[in-house]
Amino acid sequence: MGRSPLAIFIATTALTSPAVAATTQALFSDQTTDQVIYAADLNGDGDTNDAGETKVFFDADDASGLVAPTGNVIQLTQSEAGDVYVGDGASDTVYRLRDLNGNDTAQDAGEASVWFSSDNANGFALQTANGVAVGGDGAVYIVEADTVGNPAGDVVYRTEDLNGDGDANDPGESAIWLDLGALDASSSPFEIAFDGDTAYITDTAGGSPRIYRAEDLDGDGTIGGAEVVEYVAQGDAPFALALAAEDGDLFAQDLFTDGLIRYTDLNGDGLIDVSTEAFELWDPLGFVDGAIFDFAIEDGRGLIPSNDFNDNDEILLLTDLNGDGDFLDDGETTSLLLASEQGSLPQRPRSVLFYDSMAPVPLPASALLLIGALGLLGARARRRA
Repeated sequence: MGRSPLAIFIATTALTSPAVAATTQALFSDQTTDQVIYAADLNGDGDTNDAGETKVFFDADDASGLVAPTGNVIQLTQSEAGDVYVGDGASDTVYRLRDLNGNDTAQDAGEASVWFSSDNANGFALQTANGVAVGGDGAVYIVEADTVGNPAGDVVYRTEDLNGDGDANDPGESAIWLDLGALDASSSPFEIAFDGDTAYITDTAGGSPRIYRAEDLDGDGTIGGAEVVEYVAQGDAPFALALAAEDGDLFAQDLFTDGLIRYTDLNGDGLIDVSTEAFELWDPLGFVDGAIFDFAIEDGRGLIPSNDFNDNDEILLLTDLNGDGDFLDDGETTSLLLASEQGSLPQRPRSVLFYDSMAPVPLPASALLLIGALGLLGARARRRA
């Protein structure tokens, strides 16, 4: 018995959603190869140095027709839906990547597209997308750093796809969410991280860094007044290029020590007292000799991309084995990917994240019954004809 075209279409159309990873999976941007690389510990030996454990996730050879989209990938982030957003400093564009066929790459046709650029209908400049993060509301927030003296720079944009065409470049789809230049004329913002609806933004502000905490309490789509505070105040904050936030904790990287710090607002006053609410999270001594420009924290684990400048760059895996809230103990820092072991990667890792694979979702039993019914009706209609 044949099936109707509709039934065949439904049965052969796969949906995608994040799949729970059975092993450590990561994405990182490599600024020497100009690629986004996927790395997975497939054999469970604790590293991704073995054959077949790394591959190109996205680069200029993608089949979606994008021109040079990975010349200087500064920031990677992944949404709850599984989409990966790429902030590229060479093309000054934020791209959206969607692994539609579940092969852990975004190289196939239709899997990569421009999300936001200076070509947006609202006329907003995008010079350097230093930070990209997905908020609790599902919107994509972009830190625009003024690098050419643009008076409209040093802001955080809120972007969303209102008309469903896959980008945020259309009228009304972008807005200035937070004007950092209005807070400090010497603003020089870097990364943004969300914990639910609360955002944290690191700003080096002419060499006097601070970390802002912002939340749109009145729901008007912008941040103003008491909705933004210096969470880690000027004079107390590290010179941080990278942040992460999770379960009430804020994590920051200190560019000068390459160490990580955890901030926890223990007394609930909405501000950090560094004498009692700042804790050493990780010490790079003995592990890295070069520079660290990003990190990732997720569920008691961390990733550190190390630029050692000695042709032996590395990505470290941090694991809080004893549950004490830091990565300072023996065995809690291991090598996930080492160029001398893997053979060539990484060469200059910049941004890094724990990656959740996209996988086909089986249709529910009710859908299968519907498909069968449609096929039966189609067969009967053909017999009557």
